[in-house]
Amino acid sequence: MQDRQPDIGRDKQKILGVGLGVILAAQLFLFMPFSLYIGNAVEFPVSFGSMFSVWLPLAVLLAGCIALAAILLPNSIHTAYLSLLAMVSILIWIQGNLLVWNYGLLDGRSISWETYAGRGWLEIGLWLAALLAAVVAWRKLNQALIRVAIALFLLQTTVFIYSWIQNDSTPSVHSGDANTAALGEIVRFSSKKNVVHIIADGFQSDIFAELTSEGESGNRLRDALIGFKFFREQIGVFPYTHMTIPAILTGKIYRNDLRIKEYMESSVGGKSILSVANDAGYEIDLAVPPGAVENIYSKARYTNFYSIDGQDNIATSEFEYSAAAKLLDLMLFRISPHFVKTHVYNDQLWLVQSLITDKAFLKLRFFSHMRFLKRLHEQMTADRPVPVYKLIHVMLSHRPMVTNEQCDYAGAVLPTVRETVKTQAKCGLLEVVKLLDSMKRLGIYDDATIVLMGDHGAWVPPKGLKAIINPDGRTADYINLSVLALSVPLLAIKRPGDDGPMTVSAAPTWIIDTAATIADVEGFEAKFVGESVFALKGDQSRERSFNYYEYKRSEWNDDYLSPIEEFTVNGSAVDSSSWKYSLTHYPGGRSEKARAKSSLWQTFQLQ
Repeated sequence: MQDRQPDIGRDKQKILGVGLGVILAAQLFLFMPFSLYIGNAVEFPVSFGSMFSVWLPLAVLLAGCIALAAILLPNSIHTAYLSLLAMVSILIWIQGNLLVWNYGLLDGRSISWETYAGRGWLEIGLWLAALLAAVVAWRKLNQALIRVAIALFLLQTTVFIYSWIQNDSTPSVHSGDANTAALGEIVRFSSKKNVVHIIADGFQSDIFAELTSEGESGNRLRDALIGFKFFREQIGVFPYTHMTIPAILTGKIYRNDLRIKEYMESSVGGKSILSVANDAGYEIDLAVPPGAVENIYSKARYTNFYSIDGQDNIATSEFEYSAAAKLLDLMLFRISPHFVKTHVYNDQLWLVQSLITDKAFLKLRFFSHMRFLKRLHEQMTADRPVPVYKLIHVMLSHRPMVTNEQCDYAGAVLPTVRETVKTQAKCGLLEVVKLLDSMKRLGIYDDATIVLMGDHGAWVPPKGLKAIINPDGRTADYINLSVLALSVPLLAIKRPGDDGPMTVSAAPTWIIDTAATIADVEGFEAKFVGESVFALKGDQSRERSFNYYEYKRSEWNDDYLSPIEEFTVNGSAVDSSSWKYSLTHYPGGRSEKARAKSSLWQTFQLQ
């Protein structure tokens, strides 16, 4: 007896095939990319509409191919084909919305794929079983699967429309021609007075100390850093950039008591070292990463704004093409089963981004920022008639680690360990030295105030760690080694008129001292929280605090941070006995005193 297909007319089957093609294309090129864009808008210095226009032909091609097959396939397999399409659509929704595992930050760190192998087998089992069922049992499942696929499509359409209305899809970053024009001003320094404030993201203090003290290369670096004082006991205030930048600019520490957007408006958008300098007649130049723009620097007062996106030398269309490829990579990572994700991630080079160029590594942040510094010192002029304050935020020793000893691409993303961090930090520091040399050549170095600092450390355990030996004499307590690393960012400052080789201070400096120090050196009347670091003595006792919280990508859009654990530090940050767990600041402003040792303490067996 011949199998009897469900009673669906041929024309209706063709329409369903076209519809399922549209549903799949919309999932892959509209719904999922847009949801990722909304949660990561700070990473994309072009609008979603601009990126969608880039891949729209791909969406039309996919939908067209699916529809064409639906029209041409013989009746004997047509309904099974519809069943399979509907199941794929449902699986993509399940994978992208329900099977969303935590792989950590996709910021260059190595992903231990083997650790999550159990997830992979679960997902592959689900996909294979579901697809097999759709093909084998299509007579029973066909209409139900199509109804579910259509229902999910309507749900996603509703969510998309609501999200689009609620969110502005046009970023505040400069891009394309506007960004190139801004660079033309950024390379111009003042002929009268310059403050050059370099935030080297992720530059760790003890890495700097090692680079400037080792052999002949260390001697050359110290000699190049004429007039600088290195503050080796500097500690940070937060482990991540987001809330550290406001602390640097204002001296204020976020306590989870205000909504983040309100806090940015009142701190960075209020009285900051930038606004004070601007009131004193300085023009303000900002050159910062696009990822730190939307919720931080966009609130600041500035004269010229440049987004260091590494795309200033290409056409706007190619710039949008690159951003679109990045968003497609994130979409593929989200909807792929575990064992496919490793090929999409492609060791941080990413699948689509690698396919569009044979030099995909040049899109890595480190090389983009090195190219910016190179252009800055090569094209530098000193022809602006007014004082200038330049804040330059670059990713030098921030992961991913991608360089070899020659400062070229290492051929792959390397593990974040001390040697790789040190190598990359050295490459970045040498480029900063070239910037300083250009200032000397133009005669604007001696009278400049230059601040070279990190916002946090580089995730590698600092040298000189001291533990608390437990009563059993066989175990020792450390504050979590990654937290220790993140708490010790670089600080080195040169004041106008200071000369001679770099010196070292053991003063107990704190990242919230930055604004107060610059105001003191420049003679601004405004007062900031914190101390001028040059007024601190090396043997001075001073209680500082470091505030730890678990980073979530969603924090850029959330109202509050996750609970903040505040530690007081009295003494060297690399001495665990200096650390005391003090308070926990919960979202909304509620704070509680610590009742026990924080989970951030770790116990180690002594050898």
